[in-house]
Formats: sequence, C-alpha cells, structure tokens
Amino acid sequence: MRAVSALVDSHIHLYEYGDSWVKYCSGRYSMIAVSDDLTSSLETFDICRRCPHAVPAVGIHPWNAGRVSVEDSLKAIEKLVSEYNIYFLGEVGLDRIFHPETFEIQRKLFEGFLRIASEHRLGLSIHAAGAWRDVLDLLRKYEVAAVVFHWYTGPLELIDEIVNEGFFIGINPALFIQKKHEVVVEKAPIEAILTESDGPYRYRGLSLGPELLSDLLEKISQLKHVGVDEVFEQVARNFSKLVSSVRR
Repeated sequence: MRAVSALVDSHIHLYEYGDSWVKYCSGRYSMIAVSDDLTSSLETFDICRRCPHAVPAVGIHPWNAGRVSVEDSLKAIEKLVSEYNIYFLGEVGLDRIFHPETFEIQRKLFEGFLRIASEHRLGLSIHAAGAWRDVLDLLRKYEVAAVVFHWYTGPLELIDEIVNEGFFIGINPALFIQKKHEVVVEKAPIEAILTESDGPYRYRGLSLGPELLSDLLEKISQLKHVGVDEVFEQVARNFSKLVSSVRR
C-alpha cells in the first residue's frame, strides 16, 4: 500500500460519518464533501468550516427529488450558495435506473441546479445513473464550467465527449470488483480521472471509504500501465484544475 499525503477524494459523504468525520481532516485527504438534501447540506457546510481540507458541496440527491418542493429547495440552496460563498453543488443529477418514477421532477430540480451553477460559476458532482446522455446534453445547454461524473459506469462512447468538454470521470474503489468501472479506467485518459471514495457506502460487501484510496491508485496504475507516482501526481493536478475553475 502506498502511503502519501493529500490523496484526492472527489466525492465523500462526510456528514454520514457522524462525529468520526474528524479522522479524515488531518490533511491526508483533499475532499469534496457532498450532500443529499437541505439538512445534510447544512451539516456538510458546518463540517467543512472545521475541516479545511474539505470543500463543501450542497444540493438534493435525485433519489430525494420526489420528497421535496422543487421551487423551495432551489431557493434554499441558492441562498446557501450566496450567503456562504459555496462553489460546488452535489450530489445532484438524474437517475433513470433506481427512481424512474420521479424522473420529470428530477429533471426540473436538476435544471434549476444547472441554472444556479451557470449563473454563479459553480462546479458539480453529478449522479447520472442510466441518464448519462441526458445529463451531458443538459450540461452543454447550461454551459457549466466544472463537472465530475461521480462513479462513472456509463456508455464508453460518451467518455470522449465528456473529456472533450473538460469534465472529469470519478473512479472509486468499486473498481476492485466492478468490471464496467475497470473498462472505464482503461478507456478514460488519465488527465480526466479523479479518485473518490463515496464513503461511507457498502457495495457488494465492500465498505467504500478514504482508507481504500491508496490501493485505488495502485489499481489504476496497473490498468493504465504507468507508475503509481504518476497517477497520484496527475490526479492531484486534475483536482487542482477542477477546484480552480470555479468561483472562489
């Protein structure tokens, strides 16, 4: 296992760790901490005020779209963005696989987030299960500046289009057991890859979390046939590029 500092975790649900989030704030990880609803958005912002190595992302997960008022939620999130100088939205997006019954509500909510992102020059951490093309087309429509496609398992033919837009592909420890994710790593240029944990999440018996990021770098280096130091350094550059491309 490689022991390094400033491992990149571009998608982590820090608020779900309860009080133990503090163990990830020693400087070993550079993180984007995402939210799932208004309550967790406030929790995430509060955590990130005390964790200088985490960038807060606020928003409504598409799985929660059917439980909220679209108009009220958008107003509340935009107020957070404006009052607290937040510059990432996440986890936001569309989902045709797990919640197709709320897809039209998801779309209204997501387009609202895209408007906010475009007007305030925000970055986005995107959930796009089964709706990869829909999301990409909408991102182009709203001319959003900075995007990570979280846990990308979409069509391989879309990767070149995503990369050509300057967007990033999120790769997490599911890579150890998910063949499609492995193929994505082989296809995507290293200049477009960002590591993530999606912690705390359990996937096929695997507990995803920042502790697996060192091993994730090793796995990516094997699949890309380059040294692990090169992967680490390139991912760090990619993360810096992402964060520097949004308003500060």
